[in-house]
Amino acid sequence: MAGGKELNQKVAGGSSAILLSQVSQSYQLRRQTVTALRDISLSIQPGEFVAITGESGSGKSTMLRLIGALEKPSAGQVYINGQDIARLNDNQLSQLRSTSIGFVFQAFHLQPFLSVVNNVVVPTMFAGQPYNQARDKARQTLYAVGLDEKIDALPSELSGGQAQRVAICRAIINRPSILLADEPTGNLDSANSRTITGIFHQINRQLGTTVVIVTHNQQIAGEADRVIELRDGAIVRDTAAANRPAETKAGVL
Repeated sequence: MAGGKELNQKVAGGSSAILLSQVSQSYQLRRQTVTALRDISLSIQPGEFVAITGESGSGKSTMLRLIGALEKPSAGQVYINGQDIARLNDNQLSQLRSTSIGFVFQAFHLQPFLSVVNNVVVPTMFAGQPYNQARDKARQTLYAVGLDEKIDALPSELSGGQAQRVAICRAIINRPSILLADEPTGNLDSANSRTITGIFHQINRQLGTTVVIVTHNQQIAGEADRVIELRDGAIVRDTAAANRPAETKAGVL
């Protein structure tokens, strides 16, 4: 692999799943420098369920992109599973994202001409899994979130809530240790939002996945282990939430 360093080499960052140390992020827009994050330091432990809140423009999505190794910080260090992303080359970053991080967005980004099960299978192609094995795993994951009758449907035949469930299954098919979601209920009604929230808790509890969700949804924030609030690119609140829901019967992922 290019760069001469093994991807799994552990560096400073300790046992944290995610560690940000004095991180700032700035962008050059025309002749102006816009600072999106200012001197952020935080640690998220393996298996935590964290909600990131704040007004639009507060830096939430920028923080998520850094945690997802989609950007490198302008200053400071970002460690994902002990690895400093600034020290990784493009191939290593791509491997880190494909094996350790799952992404869910407000828009579903499903491939319109692929069936539901084959949409879920897509990430396994980059991990080199045999198709039949990947398809079986995808079917099991879809069953667990109540989509057993939609396995062979096309995305155009799904409701918004169903499409987001497919997107979540796709995000966890490679069993990443970290799941990141950017406003995953933003396009959904309250009933579907509750269903999606329950699935994130199911993933967190059954798989031990570290879940970090950017949200304006007060239900998600209130049921997280921890709420981090941003304002003007800085953390203004970092507290434990009080209403972690009781575990309910759910399919096995």
